[in-house]
Amino acid sequence: MENLRAVYVNTFAEGSRSTDPIQLSVDELKMAARGWKRAKTVIHVHLLGMQQKLVDGTTRDILVGDIGPAKVMLPVDPEYSALEDGEDPMSLTDRWICGIVEDFDLQDEGDSTILLNRKKGLERLRELNAERVSKPGNRAIGVIVGIRRGAYVLNVGGYTALMPKAWYDWDDSKRDQGTIGEEFPVQIQPSKVEDRIVVSRCHLMENPNVPSSLRFDRGTILRATVAFIRNGLIRAEVYPGFLVSVDPVILRQIPKPGDRITVRILGQNKNGYYGMMVDHQPQSVG
Repeated sequence: MENLRAVYVNTFAEGSRSTDPIQLSVDELKMAARGWKRAKTVIHVHLLGMQQKLVDGTTRDILVGDIGPAKVMLPVDPEYSALEDGEDPMSLTDRWICGIVEDFDLQDEGDSTILLNRKKGLERLRELNAERVSKPGNRAIGVIVGIRRGAYVLNVGGYTALMPKAWYDWDDSKRDQGTIGEEFPVQIQPSKVEDRIVVSRCHLMENPNVPSSLRFDRGTILRATVAFIRNGLIRAEVYPGFLVSVDPVILRQIPKPGDRITVRILGQNKNGYYGMMVDHQPQSVG
């Protein structure tokens, strides 16, 4: 079971647990908190809920977490929480969030607190990861923080990034299996929208639809057998496990499963190689 009272220290992404969890005693926390505050270290803690606290005569809503020797406190004020107008403060609970130690009050027994600033934590992450997330092809760590109809919302280096569900896995049956808080390596992808960061998980995984030992250039002609037609595409098998996609939109006659066809390779996409049919030989009967 995951230890929700641990602390993680890294600058990969908000909520990243790619480093070893740190469990601190009271004395260890006293030393660590001073160092964290002085060095503006980005830490990641798990928030549990929200409470009201009287501060300077004013009742304030405070998000809270528990790291063992001390309670973590994050005011919901935007200058601390980085919440946008209308955003529910409870959306930061039951998840790992990042922050910079703003202040602390550590006692030998009970009532120890650490005041966290998430806004400064996110700013620090963005400062350190700006170059990494700006160049397509670079690798980074992403943490799922939201799920939309056709995409996952990730935190990557302190930035909000989008990942089409089709890029979660090469296997389309797994595209909806991503979960909030899930963390994995991603590759930065080109984006048609300025200032939008787009990433992919599957582009760092071996594509089972592409032979690992062979590479075919554009224009290569291959013989294949029609395996099936699905979602408007012909899938033809060159050899067991190696399928090529063919769009039948310009064909006068659609081949049937079992027919032998000749395919000219045009390129690769998430489903492997695709091409156009040069000719086909109907399956013999009898």
